[in-house]
Amino acid sequence: MLPSIKLGKRGLFRGELALYLLFLLAAAGMRFWEMDLRAFHYDESLHAFYSWRLFQGEDYVHNPLMHGPFQFISTALVYRLLGDSDLTSRLLPALAGSLVVLLPYFLRGRLGRGGSLLAASMLAFSPSMLYFSRFMRNDIYIIFLTLLLAISLWRYMEEGKARYLYLGAAALGFSFATKEVSYITVAIWGLF
Repeated sequence: MLPSIKLGKRGLFRGELALYLLFLLAAAGMRFWEMDLRAFHYDESLHAFYSWRLFQGEDYVHNPLMHGPFQFISTALVYRLLGDSDLTSRLLPALAGSLVVLLPYFLRGRLGRGGSLLAASMLAFSPSMLYFSRFMRNDIYIIFLTLLLAISLWRYMEEGKARYLYLGAAALGFSFATKEVSYITVAIWGLF
């Protein structure tokens, strides 16, 4: 059973927001803890190397085997701001994997309060989500962007506000710049 069900100003029961924040802190703790100790996987080494080359001032040349440019450009920016290391290479995936835990909050109208909290807890503590949040590949970005797109489309259908279309378009644009699986996402949503 969920904690006390006294409604606040925005319809949140007392403790609901605290639970989301607790899940976020737990997820971030697991994702960032000793993230730089594990050796790079082959895919990670390729992504880090080409991001590092871009950071060093070399031109970016798209190769479909490496998926989209988002990961390389964003990681090169992190290198520029914080230096290049195993830790900074995995920083953005860990951040995306932590933030994805908050996204079910915006699905409360579809999943209900309990369902959204359950989804957030599963995203926070899932071994697969933890693995891909500590892994320098584009999978966690696609998970984040696809869920953000779903939220945007559902909210637009419910409220009809243009801001949700803009948010969905941005999520889809970044998704296409991240990985080719975005074509499948568009096909699924198009059929819907």
